[in-house]
Amino acid sequence: MAAEDYAQWVDENIRLIILKDLADPKTGGSTNTFLIQKSLERFSYRKSRDYIRNQLLFLENEAGAVRTRTEGTETSAEITRRGRDHVERRTVLAGVQAPGDAE
Repeated sequence: MAAEDYAQWVDENIRLIILKDLADPKTGGSTNTFLIQKSLERFSYRKSRDYIRNQLLFLENEAGAVRTRTEGTETSAEITRRGRDHVERRTVLAGVQAPGDAE
């Protein structure tokens, strides 16, 4: 896999992880960049908050999967119906990895 393809795969995988976290009932449908950063570390992704903020903006502006709000240096996100539909396999969002089968 070429480096550019791998970087795209990572971005799409991280976007799916973010949506899955937001769809989890324990989060109440919302989270922030700090909590996302901690969640990504479970998958060995060490990403900056700026990187995460950019992924949230992609999910908001390109995919319509979240709504974001920024207060100071913290950005929070809330899942939309479109984002939940992707996680629950009712639709496919371009630029977001498709959910896999439960293992």
